[in-house]
Amino acid sequence: MTSNATPPQPLLHASKLTLHIPIIRPKDRQLLSNPARFLIDLYFSRTNRDVVTILDKVSFTLNQGERIGIIGANGAGKSTLLRLLAGIYAPSSGTLEVNGTVKGLFSISLGMYPEATGLENIYMRGLQMGLKLQEIKEMVPEVVEFAELQDAIENPLNTYSTGMRTRLAFSISTMIEPDILLLDEWIGAGDARFRDKVQARMNRLVEDSRGLVLATHNTGLMKRLCTKGLVLSKGKMAYYGDLEEALEVYTNDKKLQARL
Repeated sequence: MTSNATPPQPLLHASKLTLHIPIIRPKDRQLLSNPARFLIDLYFSRTNRDVVTILDKVSFTLNQGERIGIIGANGAGKSTLLRLLAGIYAPSSGTLEVNGTVKGLFSISLGMYPEATGLENIYMRGLQMGLKLQEIKEMVPEVVEFAELQDAIENPLNTYSTGMRTRLAFSISTMIEPDILLLDEWIGAGDARFRDKVQARMNRLVEDSRGLVLATHNTGLMKRLCTKGLVLSKGKMAYYGDLEEALEVYTNDKKLQARL
């Protein structure tokens, strides 16, 4: 009997994603002190500039339940690709289709304000993450409890110790569970006691997400979490498919680079 069920849409579908970055020459640096003039020159004057290609025609699909490990040497374009998938960068060419909510855990302290209280930072970061005020309000007790800051949440952030800031930043950054989780290295923040809570929360985020894209140099972690591998070499996709084969392609690429 033939099934008429429609197959589920992929969570991510990237087709020939390319990213060019213009090279700013010394003579152009005077423009950087005047952002308006720089934007006019960049988008309207169309001054001819050399560009460097960070990503070059990268294509892959992330289906539900898949976990992709991005493999490559430093400078291969791993972090750039993650930020493009998160919508931080726009591709110079190619297309990216996203079906579901995306959350990138890159810099967990980004967007925190030292002069604001811990509670105010929860609301401000929550709004930056696209949450509604009522949603944030409902999450506040759990965030505060996880960060263990019940007695200090009304104090300014600049009075917190480094450990307290780290706990709050992590607790805020992980208060939503996305469909697609993007990780640039595994987060293991905090002191030894708090680190156990971080590991448990990270494992839960991965398990509850419908898809994962992880960039890491930790081969053991990648083998534990990922089902596929995507190898980048100087911004180009060298391989996409079985994880073990991807790791072998990467190892051979490192040997080749060492001989050059």
